[in-house]
Amino acid sequence: MNKVYRDKITEMVQVDQGLRLSAKPGRGPLNYLIYAIDAVHLFRLLELVEAYGYPTRRLIGGEGMEKFWILVQHQDMDLAFQKRCLRHCDFALPEKAHLTDRILIGEGKPQ
Repeated sequence: MNKVYRDKITEMVQVDQGLRLSAKPGRGPLNYLIYAIDAVHLFRLLELVEAYGYPTRRLIGGEGMEKFWILVQHQDMDLAFQKRCLRHCDFALPEKAHLTDRILIGEGKPQ
């Protein structure tokens, strides 16, 4: 297991979830910060995938995959990245279904 990879994903999820759980629906300052953090996380995720490859349960563990999925589902601004992750990562079936729906919605298609 690649603990460095898993730990970097864990750090990003802590920031991601901390902001999302603190924000209120609407256009408050935290909501705009979430978009900025998502953009930073996309950059970091692309670096991690470049350095270590697309994660798998064997590479970062089941909990690591759940956390990676949380980050990937928030990358709606890069549908191509989401599609590559869907194709190359061994997400659990419910996670695959949810990500598939997000991609379809992002493409303007029905779920």
